[in-house]
Amino acid sequence: MSRAKHYSLNCPISLSLDLLGNRWALLVLRELHAGPSGFGKLRDGLPGIATNMLSARLAELVEAGLVSKSGRVYALTERGQATRGILFELARFGRDVPVPEDAALTDAPSSRVAVLAGAIERAAGPLDELRAEIWLDDAPFSLTVSQGRAAMVAGSMPLAPVRLGFSWHDLEAVAQGNQRVANFAAQGEIAAQDPLQVAALLDLLQKAMDIYGGFK
Repeated sequence: MSRAKHYSLNCPISLSLDLLGNRWALLVLRELHAGPSGFGKLRDGLPGIATNMLSARLAELVEAGLVSKSGRVYALTERGQATRGILFELARFGRDVPVPEDAALTDAPSSRVAVLAGAIERAAGPLDELRAEIWLDDAPFSLTVSQGRAAMVAGSMPLAPVRLGFSWHDLEAVAQGNQRVANFAAQGEIAAQDPLQVAALLDLLQKAMDIYGGFK
């Protein structure tokens, strides 16, 4: 499969598109923002992608220095991690785009991680320090917030100070201004060693969804 032609323009937007503008490239990165993954798991998270297309996109992203490959596992490099802000802005813009009737459902929790982590990072202050295990649509993720940066990857967090579960539907309702994080959190189960950490997590999630919803 031949690579798409570059724009060959000395413009930062066109240079970014040279790296990210090929079909499926950004969605492959979206999946890897939930943590390292094998080829099969990536393919499962991208309904409709052909095997040869996924192979081509991964090879291009590795060549561009956005993705690394170790054995059969692919992971984002530091440069690849920097694409989360792009994905977050695309998600925020796309909330108002009508969904085509033939669009495939993407209910995998991993497809939401870049959006949620991007929103949390924008809401976090330089002094915020937080570790939590978040169950998003019944799948566990480890969230770490430190020095204004957020990391959220698939998998449980050993000895997590806080554990909280919710659905993406709940978060969307918060982003739409229809409910508050504290309301749906009160209806679920919260496990915590430190009540102050619970309050900090709920406050951060509320601020994050306000940003995602355009209220801030």
